[in-house]
Amino acid sequence: MALDRRSFLGTLAVPGVVGVKPLLAGADDPKTDAAVFAEARRHFLIPEGVAYCNTGTLGASPRQVVDALANGTRWLESELAAWPYFQADGEPLTGYQPLVELRTAAAKLLGVNVDELAITQNATMGMSFVANGLDLAAGDEVLSTDHEHVGGITCWRLRAKRHGVVVKELPLSPALAGGPEAIVKLFADAITPKTRVLSFSHITSGLGILLPARELCALARERGIFSVVDGAQAVGQIPVNVAALGCDAYAASPHKWLMAPKGTGLLYVRRQSQERVWTTLASTAWDDREKGAFRFMQYGTGAVPVADGLRAALLFVEGLGIERIARWDATLTKRLRDGLLRIPKARLSSPADPRLSTAITTFRIEGQTARALQDALWAKQVRVRAQNDERGVRLSAHLYVSPADIDRALEAAAAL
Repeated sequence: MALDRRSFLGTLAVPGVVGVKPLLAGADDPKTDAAVFAEARRHFLIPEGVAYCNTGTLGASPRQVVDALANGTRWLESELAAWPYFQADGEPLTGYQPLVELRTAAAKLLGVNVDELAITQNATMGMSFVANGLDLAAGDEVLSTDHEHVGGITCWRLRAKRHGVVVKELPLSPALAGGPEAIVKLFADAITPKTRVLSFSHITSGLGILLPARELCALARERGIFSVVDGAQAVGQIPVNVAALGCDAYAASPHKWLMAPKGTGLLYVRRQSQERVWTTLASTAWDDREKGAFRFMQYGTGAVPVADGLRAALLFVEGLGIERIARWDATLTKRLRDGLLRIPKARLSSPADPRLSTAITTFRIEGQTARALQDALWAKQVRVRAQNDERGVRLSAHLYVSPADIDRALEAAAAL
């Protein structure tokens, strides 16, 4: 073999964030952020002059991740015959190997133990694993909200149709004016003796609402209720300590804000809660309880290079620092929202309460359709995503977006 798998994986750490690292000495100084992220922007394949503001759908991957995918594919195809099959990790069958090193790196980011974390393909897969793995009977209740992404709510609707589980999608919008406390009260008031599960987004997909996850999980724990958090829009956008949240399960899509390859997912199931979740996609180790969350990775053959790309993405984010990324995203978001206040016909659909706001801003222009606003922004090379005419468009301000990009978006919106 020209290069064994372990040696190849070691090469992924070499590029790191070359060109950005020299600027990281002042990581605690916000005054250096603009220089750091201007340099970081050069690591992406987004054409110059294009502002990519649709991370809420798919994150853009840095060159290090793209190279890991391409080189991983090349390595796999050239060394396929030489693999000796002496150990699972590294073989071309991702759904059968424990990927301990990769899971350890991801577990560090999330503040959890490696035996509590599984590699999946997206948050939808993780949410479905939990929803279909829990023993729920007809009449058992699941509390959620009416702002959930389809990937986080339809798994429960399936249980309702198939097994008679009662899914209550609580109206979230009326509670927003009261802040986090009102959201917790909304759930608390809806709990009955039949409530078995609380399932909600850490950050909602449509309006970017930051829900009080820690408080909701504490409420569930106090009442003996299983808590499931859809973290698709949170991981990579804000610091997330899953263990500190106190949830029973947490699903994430690193291909969004963590900028990993498309088709990567993380599923956390608390060690003490794992016995309550059946394996619903089964292969060799489907019932191996000794290895913790590894039994939730039994999905068969998958794309080995995607795992390589996820590792490269974790390295990239670690090099910049998730706290710094969150600070930059917040700076961009404030610039956007302050600018929208100066546009007479602009209307903010996302909550203005800073306790609930994130780097996702959904807004509209009175008298304009969402599609017209999306097209006007794209005419200025600003890519956002239309929601509906009532909400407008969703703009995700992530690390590869600059203040000048935000200003260009505001100019386009004002011109309408």
